[in-house]
Amino acid sequence: MKTKHALKIKVVLALLIPFVTYSCGGSSAQDESVESSNYKLEIVDSLQFDIITPVLQIADVDPKTGNILVIQRRPSKAIIFNSELEVLVEKEFLPSDPKGPGAALKSGTFFGDGVAFNSPNRVSIFDGNLEFQKVLRPHYASQMFDQTKKDIYQFSTDSGEPRLVSFFGEPQTEFWEGMQEFYDEFNVVDIVDPAQYSDPRDTVFMPIGELTGDSRYRNGKAHYFLSPVFDVKENTLHYVLNDDTVLYRRQLPEGDIIESYTIPYDEFILFEGYTMGEAGVAEQNKPHDREGKVEEVYHVDGFDVIFYHSGMKLSQMMNYRESPDPQKEFERIDYKKYLIIKDGKRVNLELKLNPKIQSIQLADENGFLYGSQNTKMLEEEPEKYTIYKLKIVPDEN
Repeated sequence: MKTKHALKIKVVLALLIPFVTYSCGGSSAQDESVESSNYKLEIVDSLQFDIITPVLQIADVDPKTGNILVIQRRPSKAIIFNSELEVLVEKEFLPSDPKGPGAALKSGTFFGDGVAFNSPNRVSIFDGNLEFQKVLRPHYASQMFDQTKKDIYQFSTDSGEPRLVSFFGEPQTEFWEGMQEFYDEFNVVDIVDPAQYSDPRDTVFMPIGELTGDSRYRNGKAHYFLSPVFDVKENTLHYVLNDDTVLYRRQLPEGDIIESYTIPYDEFILFEGYTMGEAGVAEQNKPHDREGKVEEVYHVDGFDVIFYHSGMKLSQMMNYRESPDPQKEFERIDYKKYLIIKDGKRVNLELKLNPKIQSIQLADENGFLYGSQNTKMLEEEPEKYTIYKLKIVPDEN
């Protein structure tokens, strides 16, 4: 029997073939919602960081103090600012240091009186001064493909005890996507209790979030790189699987579903899956539709905000096969869209995000979303790193 890691390399190589990144089936979901009132995302402020770096991530904002946890990629560094953007503490992480996230620092969250960081195969706990406390390693093999999304959150139990929600790129199973057992054992995220971890043999990464019985991923087909796109507010997990049409809410820490609804996309090309086994890997070499993809999901002030790409039909993609840069044409046509959803209904008229925004990094507990600046819109190189603050506001148009 081949494990998921034995065949993962074949899958990754297959994705390098033209059009394969956009592989899909042939159905779509259409928006039939009736809008009762209209809202939009509006830039209301900006944060100017005196840092020049390719990537700066707002990892978390403390709702009580207003302190901001920022992650810098190169070099790997964490910085805590106060609400006036004054540096309170900063720490650079070395690749060779076993006490911490190393050079592959991915995301972080305020946790209790300190900070927790997520990086490949470990959760690192630090105090409020970024002094090392402990490192927790999951008991299962995992790998992270997306280094940009926030994948660790804090929540509190009913008794006030802090816990973490984490995601390491794959579910807790030794089976790979070409086997039915993968879908039987699939879980969305892990619940982590660092207080119970004192030895590497301790199992504190508890899986929650199985595929529902009517999930479209239980269709006897292989779905590669299946992963959740999620947010946590208070003790509720809000998530969508990255090419799905259903949003789920689960109670934390138990993981019980408390609500779900069909997302009112304007259009969304669905991937029906490949043949199970190694035959499915070979099928990726054939041109297919460009599937719809969910990039970010946030729950803000009672609204759900979903950022996505609708995808493209293969017939439309073939019109650009002689183009000097087909990929550029695909990105132009299949641009990033967003939905604002209230009670399962779309309530925004405009689907296109403000071109000043490159991507949304975080939605805090106070109703603000944080978006990185699209520097392609600038005529000159910026002197500071800009993060925009956005709010959901009524659309008077």
